[in-house]
Amino acid sequence: MKQGCKRISALFLCLALLAGPVRAATIWGYQEGLALTEENGLWGYSNVQRQLVIPIRYNSATSFRLGLARVEENGKLGIIRTDGTLLISPAYGTLNHLYSGLYIAQLGTRWGIVSLLPFPDGQGGTTQILYDFVYDSIVMATMGGLDTVILSRGTQQTFLPVYQITDLMLSKQIPSARFPLTQDDLPNFSDVSPRDWFDVWVDIACNVGLMEGVGGSRFAPGQTLTVAEALQLAAEMESRQTGDSFHTQVHSDTVWYRPAVNYCQASGIISANEFSDYERPVTRAEMAKIFAATSLAKSMADRNDISQVKAAIPDVKAGDYAADAIFSLYAKGVLIGSDSKCTFRPNDTLTRGEAAAIVSRMARAEQRVTLF
Repeated sequence: MKQGCKRISALFLCLALLAGPVRAATIWGYQEGLALTEENGLWGYSNVQRQLVIPIRYNSATSFRLGLARVEENGKLGIIRTDGTLLISPAYGTLNHLYSGLYIAQLGTRWGIVSLLPFPDGQGGTTQILYDFVYDSIVMATMGGLDTVILSRGTQQTFLPVYQITDLMLSKQIPSARFPLTQDDLPNFSDVSPRDWFDVWVDIACNVGLMEGVGGSRFAPGQTLTVAEALQLAAEMESRQTGDSFHTQVHSDTVWYRPAVNYCQASGIISANEFSDYERPVTRAEMAKIFAATSLAKSMADRNDISQVKAAIPDVKAGDYAADAIFSLYAKGVLIGSDSKCTFRPNDTLTRGEAAAIVSRMARAEQRVTLF
């Protein structure tokens, strides 16, 4: 069962097993760790070792942005993520990002709006169609100073102000609605290269507002995460998920992390006096225990069978400190291990680059991983 973790090879760029070094193909510039690769008019993606990790099969393709790329197959457009998983199947003549994982799409001569993430259809199943394909056109315009989506059908028009989209997504139970993606908002850090494995995760974590730089145009991806920083991340995710005001407040405490500590204690994420030193490095097991206690983690459905998870992780067993939390986050597709064997390294510390990957999968459901 441990072999199941090898399905995440595109996320571990060193495990590119689909092909050897690309021959007789043109490799274009890297973005978020992958480069467009063209051969005989078809496109795929290569990693920094020039190994093909997403097969050359697409008629056209875009560079990855926030972990997503638009591809064309047989004249139809779809969306993939960095391991090649199709998130929106190639079915559309036009597919333009609207907001937070919603796309204006054309199907034949009709227009609709589709979601990157499936949501309940009200009949016991799921759908990705938010607005059905019954419209003559769907366009963006500015009305009364507000960005507005205009859906036209004959002489009738439906107006959807962009600022209302998050509430609409929440009402439809679309996952990750409280952590919206803004397509044109990408950080630019001097110590994060488009070739780095963590580039995609830094982009997402910063885009959704969970992480930021350390100053001087630096992200410090190799810097060790502290207990205080882990609690700040947990408090931010908890507040965003529950819709309270902690994450919007300006906190003026002389000890910068004290409000987050108090909030995490009040929310039941940690107990009083659970940590005596907030400025020391957090262990990976402690991070898992903290993050698994958030409302966001508790709201996630399992993607991986928990019994398979328990059998697969070689260095965590039932009864270990934070074992249930670790197993839970693997089951939910948030933790994937540090190698092809799903090794967790519970007593090791955590870098900011690694933390960016974890909170990105916490916030954005399309990035969670099926291991087996």
